[in-house]
Amino acid sequence: MSDKRTLIIESAIELFAHNGFWNTPTSQISKHAEVSTGTLFNYFASKDVLIDEVYLRLKHEQAAHLAIGYPHNGTVKERAEHIWFRYIDWGVRNGVRYKLLQQMKLSDMVSEEVQVQSMSEWAFAANLTSEGIESGVYRDVTAEYLNQIVFALLEAAVSYATANELANMPLTKHITRTFEIFWTGVTS
Repeated sequence: MSDKRTLIIESAIELFAHNGFWNTPTSQISKHAEVSTGTLFNYFASKDVLIDEVYLRLKHEQAAHLAIGYPHNGTVKERAEHIWFRYIDWGVRNGVRYKLLQQMKLSDMVSEEVQVQSMSEWAFAANLTSEGIESGVYRDVTAEYLNQIVFALLEAAVSYATANELANMPLTKHITRTFEIFWTGVTS
């Protein structure tokens, strides 16, 4: 990726997180990145394309963090716990990026095509919920519902850890407790 392209994306992330992506004009992003607006549009055909690229960058960073050390051959619990720890860890370490990603997920600004594309990086964990339900490890609910529970609890855990500035051992204890609460609630 070119330095200017990276600089534009990073500037957009910073400004979107601070001002909201709907309130940040491309002229402000170009100025912040110290490139001309024409240069921005050489790399990104429109603001919508830039928003999609920012979303992809954040999802890529998050997925890459979760994939580190992922126990592909582990039990459902081991794999779920790994994702749990890595997800919260990424959210706490990258608070601004995490909050922006959450905003982008809830908006209608990210194209459906890009949302689908971003899921390909989660292939290592894509079928974990279904596998857990089918094998009887998880309660007999739909995968869609269980995923909603998972992400609601993960978001609450990141929010609490961030608000209370948890780090080191207190953060590890928090992550462990929240996983235990999740696991007890969803297992058969």
